[in-house]
Amino acid sequence: MDSIEKWTTFKWCILCSMMSVFAYGGVGLLCAILTWFGAWDHADVMYVADGDILIIITLASSILIFTSLIGMTGALLNSKPILAVYTVLLWPALMSLLAVGYMSYKRSTFALDHKLNLSWSQYYTPLGRLLIQDSLRCCGFYSPLHEATTSTRCYSRTSLPGCKGKLFRFEKGNLDMIWYAAFSIAPLHIVNMVVALLCANHMTNTFGKGLTPKQYRLTSTDVRVDAEKILKEIHSTGVQRVVRPVNSRASSSGIFREDRRNRLCIE
Repeated sequence: MDSIEKWTTFKWCILCSMMSVFAYGGVGLLCAILTWFGAWDHADVMYVADGDILIIITLASSILIFTSLIGMTGALLNSKPILAVYTVLLWPALMSLLAVGYMSYKRSTFALDHKLNLSWSQYYTPLGRLLIQDSLRCCGFYSPLHEATTSTRCYSRTSLPGCKGKLFRFEKGNLDMIWYAAFSIAPLHIVNMVVALLCANHMTNTFGKGLTPKQYRLTSTDVRVDAEKILKEIHSTGVQRVVRPVNSRASSSGIFREDRRNRLCIE
């Protein structure tokens, strides 16, 4: 209980800020891992169509988690150098977060249908097309006769529709969700940066490092000068050194008494 009472308000604020950074970084990394392993419906579509954005999300989330762990270490150890590193690492974390939002917003807003058409024709591999076809239950882009990857479900006379409509709707909704989430977290991240700048130097009530500044430390020269000043003042005021009286009282201890010595001799 004593250790909790010693924590300052600034320490509680920066610790809550670090926990929030860890929270949205962890959520982003969890979503990325689930997508990499295909743990949710249509995860293969995002893996093929938005692989670059998925990589950026993974890197950004990893940076956020690493930054928060560095900050928590510095907060628990009351280490200002570690907290300074945490404050600096918040900047690349912000850049990566904005990169996720910018890439997804640009792809979703400007000519998404033309980009999907070009990607299906030139960039997607036959395996990538097959993954999209199996996930969306479609065949080809416009129709089964347009650049389709044949499989047990997709062939020239299949009744499955083309993938353009389903792929466009999925990409539009998925990309809008990504850039909206990224740009919504960005203001909170900026607040966390401000909190780190204001609170990192006030983790304890001790000013600075708790050491006397070098210009205020006493040296041997200062001690000698002070001693000389004191002696001069004593001589100038005429105060004499206290001398112990010659006839001082004997010690009460029996070890130094003469009768103790005589007793030992008789024995």
